Amino acid sequence: MQFTFPNYYKEFSCIAGACPDTCCAGWQIVIDDKTLKKYQHFKGPFRNRLHNDIDWKEHVFRQYNHRCAFLNEENLCDIYTEAGPKMFCSTCRNYPRHIEEFEGLREISLSLSCPEAARILLSQKEKVQFVTREKETREEVYDDFDYLLFTALMDTRDMLIDVIQNRNIPIQKRLWKVLAIAHDFQLCVDKNELFKWEEIRKHHEDSGYGETFCNKIQIRINSHNKKASAKESFKEMWKTIVPKMEVLRPGWHEYLKSSLSPLYKKDTDPQSVPGNLYPYQKSEFDYYYPDWQIQEEQLLVYWIYTYFCGAVYDNEIFAKVKTAVVCTLFIHELSVGTYLKNNRQFKLEDQIQICYQFSRELEHSDLNLNKFEDLMSENKIFSFENLLSIC
Repeated sequence: MQFTFPNYYKEFSCIAGACPDTCCAGWQIVIDDKTLKKYQHFKGPFRNRLHNDIDWKEHVFRQYNHRCAFLNEENLCDIYTEAGPKMFCSTCRNYPRHIEEFEGLREISLSLSCPEAARILLSQKEKVQFVTREKETREEVYDDFDYLLFTALMDTRDMLIDVIQNRNIPIQKRLWKVLAIAHDFQLCVDKNELFKWEEIRKHHEDSGYGETFCNKIQIRINSHNKKASAKESFKEMWKTIVPKMEVLRPGWHEYLKSSLSPLYKKDTDPQSVPGNLYPYQKSEFDYYYPDWQIQEEQLLVYWIYTYFCGAVYDNEIFAKVKTAVVCTLFIHELSVGTYLKNNRQFKLEDQIQICYQFSRELEHSDLNLNKFEDLMSENKIFSFENLLSIC
């Protein structure tokens, strides 16, 4: 069995009570079957508490006020203190380690939803690299695992990450290239012409970012009928996504409104040119907070590494790349809005909070993740052309 993880993976160590938040609130923690049996047969004074505060039908810990029943007032776990760390279920034992499973391969990441993991990711200055280790385990076979598609996905993901990490190229062009590659890959799969992809992928690799490439992108953007501004497009995207997602933590909608309102409010300055304030504020933020340039890269790599190869199970290649791009752009919008809300002040701690809160609402719910990805394919606001126009 091979195990792959980012080179910063081993930097993580839980900071427990020093954490600004808790990982035991705002989501239903599913208990694996092996641990559930341990809870059923547990002996001692803690037995009644275990039996009363587990939903045995749904295989989850009960929640009270959106908090795990075993989370005490000090934000520490009573299972740990009363029964010991060996009684953790696999989710609690592994978090924030996120594992994607493929035949003969496990890909491990640190979830952005953990404040300390987010701090580690956002503090990386160098290009993230990935380490693969071999470990002897029982041989496994997945039914109907498409190894040809998976190999193509792995090769293409390497290419996408190379594109994202090419700091000699403006980020806008890198995003264009990533979207164009994923768009064409999806077409090959949809037409059942995977055999053509290697040649097309090589063409993308060789075509660079010059005038010919940029002209093709502009033609594609200009072919788009809807001529809404980037500001209006982003507002429409938020309005499309937010009502469709379950709220995991109270106050999430209010947080979005308070963070985005300063950015999306109408320009009341009679001296300004209509529509100029929004792009000016975003440029102002990027200048004030230059760390965003590298953080944007790291976030894109995070989303692509974590979810792209999962397309081997559902063929949703383009939707996964769109999700990566939109999530990163959304975080940028929230960052600019927070900068304005905080009287034009912004620091790493603000970025960490934005990232882990956004990630928790999205990644701690399979329903939200699936709905987000579905909208990338189904709603015109997330069309190829529209995303190219707002990058």
